[in-house]
Amino acid sequence: MAAGASSRMKASVDSKILTESQIESANTKSKVLIEFGTKSKPFISYSISNMIKSGFNKIYIVTSKDAHYFRNNFNDLLKIDLTKCDINFSVQYLPTNRSKPLGTADAIFQTMEQYPNLKSKSFCVCNGDNLYSVKSLKKIKSTKSNNAFIAYDRNGLNFSKERISSFSIAKLDEENKLIDIIEKPNKEIIKKSFDKSGKIRVSMNLFKFHGEESFSFFKNCPINKKRNEKEIPDVLKKMISKNNKSITGIPMSENVLDLTSKTDIIEIHKRLR
Repeated sequence: MAAGASSRMKASVDSKILTESQIESANTKSKVLIEFGTKSKPFISYSISNMIKSGFNKIYIVTSKDAHYFRNNFNDLLKIDLTKCDINFSVQYLPTNRSKPLGTADAIFQTMEQYPNLKSKSFCVCNGDNLYSVKSLKKIKSTKSNNAFIAYDRNGLNFSKERISSFSIAKLDEENKLIDIIEKPNKEIIKKSFDKSGKIRVSMNLFKFHGEESFSFFKNCPINKKRNEKEIPDVLKKMISKNNKSITGIPMSENVLDLTSKTDIIEIHKRLR
């Protein structure tokens, strides 16, 4: 998914944190095209490289309607070997009454409409602004569950306490089946949300869905009243309300690089060489 408005990336930041060129890049480029490492590769290059290493050979990239440069120059921009995978683009069109995309669930719905084969097959979903490890990508690809997500140990993520506290909790039962998603949990709820291994689990938007089982939920996803968007967590809630054993959480404990705002650029520059 790479069709977001990147409003948090465009927000102002203390000029002492980043160089002028870094600030200009963050303000003018799609955030997945911000370059890192000694070879100045776009962030999305690292993601797709890990996908290819994990065995994915067909990749769908959700883009905005106006991302013509991104789509037309994709092979040259990435600076990686794409001969082992088939790249496809979908477009998340805006409703006439909106200036920003309608959310992640809408992005998946529009992609399934544009590529009807996905309505009858299994596929994985991830954020364009997160870098997932080969290990986690292999786990989500190989799971026998039709619908699943990587359930990250909250303490394994290298984020500030303030940032972590804003994450929704994914509550799992003894069989690691998703039973609830709790937004903005207070301390009392957190105490009651440990999984069987004593961990608090969160999602970093690395999912597997089966088209036949999920399409109607994406199509009919309600608009989240707080965010005014159609979001994947609301799809998950609807799915488990119909079948409480329908979604499996796959426990993992590791960090995920997250390119959300300008302040993330410094940390990612330290990690990507």
